[in-house]
Amino acid sequence: MSDSKEKKFSICHVFNKLSSLNIWEDWHGDVMERFGSKWIIRLLKNGCGDISPDLLCENSETVDWSINTKFDVIVNGKLFETGLQFEFTKNNMETGVSYIRKIDFIKFEIEESVKIEFRVKITEMTGIEEKKSRSFDDDVAKESSDVVLMVGDQKFYVAKLLLTFHSTYFKCLFSGSFSESQKSEIELKDIDPLVFQYFLELIYGISLLNDTIIMDILELADFFDAQIVMERCEEFLLNRSEKPVAVKFQAALKYKMEKLKVKCYSEIKKGTDFHGVSPQNEEDFSKKDWKELFDKVVSFF
Repeated sequence: MSDSKEKKFSICHVFNKLSSLNIWEDWHGDVMERFGSKWIIRLLKNGCGDISPDLLCENSETVDWSINTKFDVIVNGKLFETGLQFEFTKNNMETGVSYIRKIDFIKFEIEESVKIEFRVKITEMTGIEEKKSRSFDDDVAKESSDVVLMVGDQKFYVAKLLLTFHSTYFKCLFSGSFSESQKSEIELKDIDPLVFQYFLELIYGISLLNDTIIMDILELADFFDAQIVMERCEEFLLNRSEKPVAVKFQAALKYKMEKLKVKCYSEIKKGTDFHGVSPQNEEDFSKKDWKELFDKVVSFF
C-alpha cells in the first residue's frame, strides 16, 4: 500500500522528576496511535547530564514498511529542532535527535520537568494498512447517508438524524438556522480524522476504546456535546483503562464524570502524589471539588 497524502499529528509528553533520571537510562512517554502505527517519545540522559528526546514508531506489520517524515521538536514551548527528516522502517524505528546540552537547560527553562513535543508531517507511507472497525466511506455508508462531513482529507458519509439525536452541536448545525444545514458536504476544521473516526464509531454503537486515544475522544465529545460518547468513555475509564488514578481524576473533574470521580476518591491513598491530582487548569475544579479534595487530604492526618 502506498499513500502519498500528507498526514500530520502532534505528540507530546511531560517528563517529571528529571533529577531521578539516571545516566544512560531512558524514560518513555505514553503511546499514541496514529495512521496505523504506535508512536512514543523517549528521553535519554548521557554521562554529561545532557538529555536527548527521540521519537519511536512501532508497527505490527510483518511485511516491509516505511514511513517518511518531516518533523519539528519543541521543548517547553520553544523550538529546539526544525525541518528534520527521518524514514521509519521495520529495522529503524527511532529517530536520532541532538542532545539538549545541560548548559542550555536555562534557555529552555528545564528544571525538574520538561515538556517534549514532536510535530510530525508524514509525506509517504508504504506497507501499512490503517485498520478501521467501521468504514464511513464505503458503498454501504454512502447509501445510508444524507450528508458528508469533511475532516482533514477524509470524507465521512453519515446520517444527520443519528448525529442530531446524540449531539447538540450537530442538532444546531443541521437545523434550518445555519447555512450549513442545506449543504450536502460540510467541512469540520481543526479535528483529527482518526479521533473523529473513533467518535463516530461510539455514536454508531461500536466501543473499541484504548488508553492512547481516550483523552482525545473525551475532548471531542465535550466539544460536540455528545452525552452517549461521554458515557461510553466513562465506562471505559471505570472498568478497562490502565491510566493512572491521577489522570482519571483530572478527567473526571474536567468532564463532570461523577461515577469516575467517586471511584478515584476511593483509590486515592495516603501515599498518593497530590501534585498529580491537582488541576492543570484551576477552572476545571468547582468549589465543591476543592472542598472534597481538601477533606480527602485532611482525612489522612
